[in-house]
Amino acid sequence: MTQNTPSTRQIDDRDDAEIRSVLLGYVEALDGRDFARLADTFTETAELENTFEGYIPGGDDFTGVMARGAKDIAGAIGGLMGRLDATQHFLGAIWIEPTGEGARTRTQVIAHHHRGTSFYHTGGTYTDSFVHTDGRWRIDRRVLHTSWTTGDPTVVTGG
Repeated sequence: MTQNTPSTRQIDDRDDAEIRSVLLGYVEALDGRDFARLADTFTETAELENTFEGYIPGGDDFTGVMARGAKDIAGAIGGLMGRLDATQHFLGAIWIEPTGEGARTRTQVIAHHHRGTSFYHTGGTYTDSFVHTDGRWRIDRRVLHTSWTTGDPTVVTGG
């Protein structure tokens, strides 16, 4: 008989659907410039970290912890994305696995960033740690690993 302990916790169909809904809601809020809603996808103790493949010029400038806490994360993302004319984030494969604290996800992402006629497109993976708190799933830690880029990075950096 299997016991439901933190080390053997299972993610049921409802948990799976709710976690996927958080991921999709995040990009919908991001592309819709609804940064208050975006903040609601994170816990108050959440951490957002960026990493870049070594060959990407300027990636070192954006590697590390970007913000901590739901409101600061939304503010940091809003500071970068809010000045753009348009963004569109596409999510690909989503892997979900149970952990002792909740769930871990890995999600493929392609992001299009536009300002005027210039663009900066990126591809990578969100690796998220989810916790179930206050009756719902939220992200407690996100690492965005950028694997590739194309276009003009100053579209996002403002340089």
